Amino acid sequence: MKKKIKRLFLKDKGSVSIYAIIIILPIFVLNALLIDTLRILSAERQIDSAMETALRSTMSHFSSDLADVGLFAYGGEDAGTDFTTYMNNQFYSSSELSGTQNLSRPMITSATASFDTSRNLVDYSVFRHQVVESMKYQAPVQMGTDLFDLLTNNDISVEDVEKAEELVENYEEILDLMKKRNAEIDKAIEQLTPYNKLIKEDIGAEVIGKKVTSDEETIPEGIETFQQLVFYLDRYQELKEKKENEEELTSDEEKEITSYEDGVKEKPYKSVIDMEIYHTDIPKHLVGSNRDVNNPASGSAKDYNDQINELMGGSESLEELEEFTLNDEFFTDILDNEDQIYENIRFDKSLEGSPEQGNLGNFSVGQLFLAFYVAIEDGDKALADAIVQSIENKLGNLKKGQVKKIEDQMQKYDKVKKALENVDIQAEEEKADESFGSLWAELNKYNDIKNQISGDNQLYAELDSIIAEYDGVTGQGGDDEESSRLQFIKDAFERFKEFVEFMQGFPTSVRNELYINEYIMANYGSKAPYELASAESYAFSTKKAQYITYGYNVAGMNYFMFMKDIALILFVGNLIGQGLQGGFAGPLGFFKALSGALITTLQDVNTLTTGKYTLQWNPFKTFGGKGVPINMPMFLRIIMAMKSTNETYNNEKARRLQAVVTKETGVHLNNSPSYIEGNVQGRVKLWFIPQLAEVLPGNVEGSYYIFDRRKVYSY
Repeated sequence: MKKKIKRLFLKDKGSVSIYAIIIILPIFVLNALLIDTLRILSAERQIDSAMETALRSTMSHFSSDLADVGLFAYGGEDAGTDFTTYMNNQFYSSSELSGTQNLSRPMITSATASFDTSRNLVDYSVFRHQVVESMKYQAPVQMGTDLFDLLTNNDISVEDVEKAEELVENYEEILDLMKKRNAEIDKAIEQLTPYNKLIKEDIGAEVIGKKVTSDEETIPEGIETFQQLVFYLDRYQELKEKKENEEELTSDEEKEITSYEDGVKEKPYKSVIDMEIYHTDIPKHLVGSNRDVNNPASGSAKDYNDQINELMGGSESLEELEEFTLNDEFFTDILDNEDQIYENIRFDKSLEGSPEQGNLGNFSVGQLFLAFYVAIEDGDKALADAIVQSIENKLGNLKKGQVKKIEDQMQKYDKVKKALENVDIQAEEEKADESFGSLWAELNKYNDIKNQISGDNQLYAELDSIIAEYDGVTGQGGDDEESSRLQFIKDAFERFKEFVEFMQGFPTSVRNELYINEYIMANYGSKAPYELASAESYAFSTKKAQYITYGYNVAGMNYFMFMKDIALILFVGNLIGQGLQGGFAGPLGFFKALSGALITTLQDVNTLTTGKYTLQWNPFKTFGGKGVPINMPMFLRIIMAMKSTNETYNNEKARRLQAVVTKETGVHLNNSPSYIEGNVQGRVKLWFIPQLAEVLPGNVEGSYYIFDRRKVYSY
């Protein structure tokens, strides 16, 4: 058997073994598939390379106007045709490559290119990417080292600023509330003074009257006081008795009777004692009409006083203001004693029971007024005289008790008021007011010249139109009204806190936005002049970056708001420089620090807006900061960076920047594509068995392998 097998394979009579054929055939098939696969891969690589070249060549037709400002978008006429041409020129059917041969030799059957309109230059991410890429080397150099020195070499924190803010605002608010409180108390005192005078003088002088000591018994005309009615009661009864006995009276005697009866009818206490008005108005100013000390009405003296005490809150830095405070006892003493006086004097209470000399102490003064006239009408002189004595005693007790307690509180208040209205304090406050007024007048020169630049309003309207076209938020009018001193302080600390918050995250927190800001400065910037009385200082042509930063659509408003922000930041820096974290030496020290900071701020503003436009600035000297020379562009960089921590603001800023780009270049970014997609269909003829290529990814049609390739390119 072994010999037979050996003979089968080694027999040399020229016949081919069927077994050898079975082994060799798969090798030939595999080689064929391998060769065609290599040709397919080569063809595919040629098409991909050609597509990249064609896309780059197509996009090389960029807008030169946009390129001048570091932006790139297609500026040719027909990208599809350009792409097709560039593709065809790279393959063997073109005139330049005719006759050229290689092993793969792919053929292009279709070549198209189109733009992704959702990724035009107006798209936020596309726009930001291009800006950042164009500035990643230039921006750090452009920003310089001074800004880094200013923002990094100090130990200040937001907490430090908040403590300073709380101290300053509390001082300002407390002093303002004290003025409002005192104004309401003064109104109450205008009522309390005559109210007390009623008890101390008026009732005794005009109702009770002086004791009559005349020897003349004839009843004179015009009598009305209680003492007069008591003194002439005997004469009146004598004349009445004669008349009742039908004795003839002389005309003078008739007049005497009439005079006495008129005096009884007069009841002077009704006109003299107008208690109701006082009783209503006094509490209205102190706590409100409800007379509730624990729940005072808004705008009442007690309401302001409660706000003062809440702000004081036991703070050691505010202890110098303690001498100007009032406690609740001030209000309760006045109101309780005023009410007791009212209840004692009011005469609208009915007379209950029968007054007698032994029980007069049970009646109020107002009831005794009524009882007096009953006694007079009854002819009971002794009772009438006792009533007068009782009224005088009760009035004396009110003077020593309730009136004195009210006046004691009024004297305490008078000391507080005089201390607060100290001549030196008033002089410093007036100086602070004048300094604030001067600073605002300097800033408000804008109002004197804004009509000279009204032509810019049309330009801002065009920019708004472009922003609206880009689906952005259009500008606002702005507010150039003078704020109160307290509001200015609040705005200043709010802006300064933003400055410090930004500084603590500088520069990593907003790196890309810083690059965008530097792009704005490099291409549109802030240019001289900066004089506040110069119309050109406010013009769009010199302050494009301010428009992009602030976005107001009123001529000159952007530079005005920029200068206001500078003043706010300078003011807090100068106020902190006064060493305020240690507190103030009372209102005098507060107003001195305030006026000093305002005066220095005005000087700094003048330095920045005149001459060389440069200020040596060190807002963090107290915290170990390093002073640096700062100018308007650097201030704008700082303010732009402060604002750039908010995504909504950044999107609005980007739209304004895009609007300015369009306005300056004439190119609309929503029609400026930066992202192109190429699609190519091709084929390569297979040399061997086409069916074998069907095992590969892709399509096979007849004897051709079909390519369907897609590539994208963006600037």
